[in-house]
Amino acid sequence: MVQKRYDAVVIGAGLGGLSAAAYLAKDGKSVLVLEHHTVPGGYAHEFRRGHYRFEVALHALDGAGPGGWAYPILSDLELLDQVNFQRLDPFYTVKFPEHEVTAFADPFAYEAELIQHFPDEAHNIREMIDQMVKIYYEVRRFISDGQMNRRSPIEEIHGEFPNMLATMSQSWYDFMSGFIQDPKLKAVFSTLWGYYGLPPSTLNAATFIFPWVSYHLFGAHYPEKGSMAISRALEKTIVKYGGEIQYRQTVNRIVVKDGLAVGVETDKGLSIEADIVVSNANAPDTILRFIEPEHLPDTYIQRAEAALAKPSLSNLVVYMGLERSLADEGWPHHELFVSPSYDQEYEHKNVLAGKFEDPSLVITHYSHVDPTCAPDGASVVSLFSLAPWDYENQWGTGDDPTNYSKNPRYQEIKQGAADTLISAAEKHLPGLRESAKFVEVGTPLTNMRYSLNPGGSIYGSEQSVENMHIGRLQEKTPIRNLFLAGAWAFGGGMSAAMLSGRNAAWLADAYHKGEEVTPLTGISLESNFDEQNEGLQTIMSDHKVPAIELTATVSGRKVSLNKLGGPAVLLFHTQETAAAAGEIDENLRQAYPQSSDLFVAHIVFLKSIPKMFRGIARGALRKAYQEASETLEKGLAPKDYVVILPDWEGQVTEAFGLKDLAKNVAAVILDEKGETVGVYQEDNLAEITKEALEGILALEPVSLATTN
Repeated sequence: MVQKRYDAVVIGAGLGGLSAAAYLAKDGKSVLVLEHHTVPGGYAHEFRRGHYRFEVALHALDGAGPGGWAYPILSDLELLDQVNFQRLDPFYTVKFPEHEVTAFADPFAYEAELIQHFPDEAHNIREMIDQMVKIYYEVRRFISDGQMNRRSPIEEIHGEFPNMLATMSQSWYDFMSGFIQDPKLKAVFSTLWGYYGLPPSTLNAATFIFPWVSYHLFGAHYPEKGSMAISRALEKTIVKYGGEIQYRQTVNRIVVKDGLAVGVETDKGLSIEADIVVSNANAPDTILRFIEPEHLPDTYIQRAEAALAKPSLSNLVVYMGLERSLADEGWPHHELFVSPSYDQEYEHKNVLAGKFEDPSLVITHYSHVDPTCAPDGASVVSLFSLAPWDYENQWGTGDDPTNYSKNPRYQEIKQGAADTLISAAEKHLPGLRESAKFVEVGTPLTNMRYSLNPGGSIYGSEQSVENMHIGRLQEKTPIRNLFLAGAWAFGGGMSAAMLSGRNAAWLADAYHKGEEVTPLTGISLESNFDEQNEGLQTIMSDHKVPAIELTATVSGRKVSLNKLGGPAVLLFHTQETAAAAGEIDENLRQAYPQSSDLFVAHIVFLKSIPKMFRGIARGALRKAYQEASETLEKGLAPKDYVVILPDWEGQVTEAFGLKDLAKNVAAVILDEKGETVGVYQEDNLAEITKEALEGILALEPVSLATTN
């Protein structure tokens, strides 16, 4: 193997990896970026057909002007000197069945446009926009405090940034409903939901609000020569400061020794040693494939598996090079959204079902803002729709995408979906099909091939209420010198990717200097990864069952722990160890299938969750209840078999003397009199629990006593 050594190695040349590498190189570190493709950028990429240049993914970059979300990075990394960013005016137009609304660059003009369409909601529109701006200001100040290392302790953050924190535990729909009531206005205001991959009911409110304000107050911009110009500019900055980029190098291993990442290996036999590793590869591959599992806590692996299980949606894009000038014809739009209904929940369901006949469609006219992408008298247009990975048996590949592009069934399904989108677009651009000189189609499998993202995901894991901010994988990992960058750690979008890269570089630089800093752009409630396991415990004790009543999630059932009156197993865990507790529960139910034989409850220790984040935790518990309920046999009542008891203040957990629940589940066993038989916290907890139950369950079961 060829061996070299660097201060930092970065896996992947997407915008997250490039930004991290550029910051580290500017700080004087020797940096190597390894990229599996032949060019930089990830989704910030282009391809050419004849004299036409096609933008792969970027519609508009939010906040490239002073004060905007992306501006500090563009300035720091010298992109403003290399790339011309043009502000879009208008940003977009959206057509609904009864409304056509234009989002002007001037935020007050856009506000007036909304009020003209919905005059009865004028006060509410202004009040909501004011609140969104207030939230954005809190976010930017929160980041500034992080840069200055003057951020308050987490228990004090709520008083300083209450609006920012509140939105992190809300859906975008719930946030809107606090201000506006007209369902059609809600749909119009949510036009950009496709940029985030989820409908208003499940989309995290903060995920919608932060870039919305950045777009509308500080500009939606498009770079001259497309997003590839951003990627190439970052590449130049890296090289200018002594960094290197090697293409056609696919990393397949992160080498870990004594708890630290010491280097990486590629499929071509290249071996790189480094003090710091930043991975811009997708997080599931980084955690589940590149690293041997013995180097990571089980709970962290479970979080990566959970992210992998719920990737964001992908997309279907039809790229068209037209032999006609839409500009000369007077086509006024850079971006036209077409919404067939005001019900975005219904539209999302249609996306999941692969119903492209009447889609929520985005038509982007790239030569409107960047005439260099097409010859004189010609145009470049793309048609965009969200799309599922598993459409038509994984786009005709039967779960085997190997050489998918040569699969006749794939080509048939792809072409059929593309023709359907073109027909939908021709309602707004007649003659589109016949004027096309070049037509290329990108599907979720195309995205997977070039980005290596599971499911062809375009936003990392889904951006739901529970799966963003503190609920999401973050740049910091249990391996102290390994950091994540990109959509899986921060959220989707090109500006978000660069922000994640900056955050990863900030943390990596601090590690290299032996300093402690807080993440710039997130709030971390991660367990202290550096703590060593203090040892598992088996405690045969005379702990008295506390006279405490807990309320079960969803069912609302009141459970008095000292009045159970029958054999019971109480599984104590945190959200991090919930999956392990679920396996023990399943094991117990196989042995004792009737709830009347054995009462099993999950007591979730949540004392470490600040009150301002309890909304997120409640949502996660409700989701866990629903998922567990769906696994029950028909006819079984979930309230009897899925008992999740939040221990918000930690009183029950502390009464039994339990610790380290973020690392290991504990079990408390009660006999038929409700007295404690034992408290256990060991590796083979399921077997120990069943052994302890054998003598107890030889007795006649006793009905459980609960209060309503």
